[in-house]
Amino acid sequence: MNILANHIACITDPLTTSNCYIISMEQHALIIDPNLPDAIISHLTANHLYPELILLTHEHCDHISGLNRLREIYHCPVLASTDCSNGIQNSKRNMSHIMETYLYFRTHQLCTTPYPEFTCAPADITFVNTHAFTWNSYHCACLQVPGHTLGSTCFIFDHSILFSGDYLIPGEQVITRLPGGDPLAYEKKGRPRLQSLPLSLLTYPGHGSHFILTEEQKHAYGL
Repeated sequence: MNILANHIACITDPLTTSNCYIISMEQHALIIDPNLPDAIISHLTANHLYPELILLTHEHCDHISGLNRLREIYHCPVLASTDCSNGIQNSKRNMSHIMETYLYFRTHQLCTTPYPEFTCAPADITFVNTHAFTWNSYHCACLQVPGHTLGSTCFIFDHSILFSGDYLIPGEQVITRLPGGDPLAYEKKGRPRLQSLPLSLLTYPGHGSHFILTEEQKHAYGL
């Protein structure tokens, strides 16, 4: 297994089932899709970590609900596609204005705690289509994959570990009917880009458990 996989922690929001991933190297941390701020801060503090960068796979509120708090405390830069950066600034595009209703229809249970409407400031680093950077000697390729939202992005570390956001969720087909979704963009750009993903990637989805990407799984997702 890739050495980096030993340094990945996952924090799951029990309400929305969204996953936040924290990659750590010594005292350095990189956060993907910050959800529960208190849990993230507790993990960082307990492990003596300081976040240097936050990555966003897309703009929906269950993947950015902890972003404002982390920015206030750590002042670390945020990297996202330009479309995602635009989306987090709008409560309709980030879904927070309807999240309580959405969760009710998804779970058939009323939320016991309010899910407030919110927006976030734009990302500090933005890109269109593709981007690449190095973090603590690890190469990261950023690939915008429109469809679930226009700003949806996959992050691939060292050609072996994939953070797929709300694509490749175990047991679910791609959803394009939520705010920001675009089925035409998915068929034209998103699906071909997912089809191009190499096999054997250790895949960490936005919901559900991690897995190794196989030909059978790609076929099951319609790729």
